[in-house]
Amino acid sequence: MMKLNRKWIAAMMLGIALATGTPAASADSSVEPVGQSAFLYMNTNEVQLTEDVKAVNRKDGTIALIDKSGKQKMAMKNIEAAEGGVGFYVREIRVPGEPKRFWEIFATVGAHDQNCGYWMISEENGRWKFELMVEDLIAVGYKPMEWHLLNSDVENGQYILKSAIEYMPEGAQLQYECKLLVDWQAEVVYSEKTRSFLMRQLPLG
Repeated sequence: MMKLNRKWIAAMMLGIALATGTPAASADSSVEPVGQSAFLYMNTNEVQLTEDVKAVNRKDGTIALIDKSGKQKMAMKNIEAAEGGVGFYVREIRVPGEPKRFWEIFATVGAHDQNCGYWMISEENGRWKFELMVEDLIAVGYKPMEWHLLNSDVENGQYILKSAIEYMPEGAQLQYECKLLVDWQAEVVYSEKTRSFLMRQLPLG
């Protein structure tokens, strides 16, 4: 994946807004996490996704899906173009009643887990597909290429993606005194009709 250019991002966001407006999510099916995320970094650099395919942190800023024969099914490159020090959080996601299997992947870099990539991928009958990427988050207001901590969780039955920035409160002097402030959030739902994920930006506060 090429490193995203700020001017290109701004142009794309403007084009999406003018052409289609902000997409509205339809609460067809809920989205649920399955267990805890596996963190692929340093010595723990792979996790089994299916019986035949595992996710591998190649330690060059890329995560790849590799089958038993060694064939690459897909690969994801962090958007900061960092070549080392990148970790990947991988967690399975479930949509009740949907036969496809899903995994959510966050790329982070640095001691404070700066986000540098996001993907939702799926598998059905041996076929792998990208469901969501950073470009989809941009379309509903997310701003990459700046320091953000990105995570997801279920809140009041909604699957929410949240972005937070780190700031130093008044009177603080040391790094550990930094606080997080949520600056963007979006709901993720799954459309039974289109068999795809939909997102809508949520107000803050």
